[in-house]
Amino acid sequence: MVFSKINRSTFLLIRESQILCGHFNRFASTSMTSVNDGEYHSKIDLKSSNPIHVNKKIPVAIDEFERIKSLKPCQPENPHLLKVSILGEPNVGKSTLTNKLVKWKVCAVSRKVHTTRRKASAIFVEDNKQIVFLDTPGFVSPELSKKHNLEASFVMDPVRSIMDADIIAVVVDISNKWINNRINQDVLQLLQDYKEKKSILILNKIDAMKSKSRMPSLLKILTNNTADDILYSSIQLNNSEDNISNKKTEDTKENPENIARSKSSVLKETGKGWPLFSKVFTVSALKNIGIDDLRNYLLNEALPKEWMYHDCVVTDQHPHALAITILREKLLEYLPEEIPYILDLQIYKWNILNTGSPEIGIKIKCHNSRHKRFVIGPAGKHISLCVEKYRNALKEAFKKDILVHINVE
Repeated sequence: MVFSKINRSTFLLIRESQILCGHFNRFASTSMTSVNDGEYHSKIDLKSSNPIHVNKKIPVAIDEFERIKSLKPCQPENPHLLKVSILGEPNVGKSTLTNKLVKWKVCAVSRKVHTTRRKASAIFVEDNKQIVFLDTPGFVSPELSKKHNLEASFVMDPVRSIMDADIIAVVVDISNKWINNRINQDVLQLLQDYKEKKSILILNKIDAMKSKSRMPSLLKILTNNTADDILYSSIQLNNSEDNISNKKTEDTKENPENIARSKSSVLKETGKGWPLFSKVFTVSALKNIGIDDLRNYLLNEALPKEWMYHDCVVTDQHPHALAITILREKLLEYLPEEIPYILDLQIYKWNILNTGSPEIGIKIKCHNSRHKRFVIGPAGKHISLCVEKYRNALKEAFKKDILVHINVE
């Protein structure tokens, strides 16, 4: 979908009983002018016998969220759909990548690990094609999850994400010398369990890679010598269908808990890499390098299937959950060690003002006085900076000015 600003005078009055859809007759002529309110709308076919308008957004009002969530997708002519599971170790840039691919802030981003706590879907639409990105927590083993008292989502969500996906996108931080020469063993095991699914390799943070001369050797390791070299863009790899088994794995495949607990090792010949990647991309999600190529590739891979979501849906996350996630993201930026992970964040106020903007109140409940001092900071410096950044991030997500109240207890 191409977004343009549209003058409110061109709005069309539609009965509430009618379903709003905005993806038919893409190539018909349109009339577009700009407004100052900053809201973005999809294209309208003004010559259609049933001209329609849709406002693509993350709703603030809970009743509006529930209404939009319940809407059935309006299927375009010849609908195509692609579900993409984005996997990788913690802090490799999966959430930033997802945000750039959908052109909207829907996932929390931080330099610290375990910012994403649960699987979240982000939806991108262009013409008759819909891509659903399944962003997941950084993959951790059941043993590590238990050791660090992490939620079950860190183990289960990546597995469920793969089960739902048409394509598995494995993200590696190519700038990190400690992990750029291997693919996580748990991710390799999942690739093996679902080897009949198409997979691609995304080498992120290419802008931060100090020695790009190492790229060819790293690529050989990560693809098990199925690619001889790489350019700093997408490159087609040797991925013959004859090498891919379409045979389903054993019954453990149908149960994510069994897969997560499985102790079976990946085939020895896979080594540190995976030989069945069909495509490799080098990108910088932070600087938007290579993102258009990756998005276009995924659009071309979309399958002839009906859409999953209504045209106006950006993410399946509840507004409350998104607000909490973004606040934790900001707390992660300045709080040390374990503190941001164990704070209890609770919404105590969520009002919609007469202006249509939300008024949000959140309690930050600390476990002890030491944590409380860190959260507030000297003369309130920490919490003031956090609230300012939080308000800006909320505006980026909801496309509205937000009145924020933060209470530290």
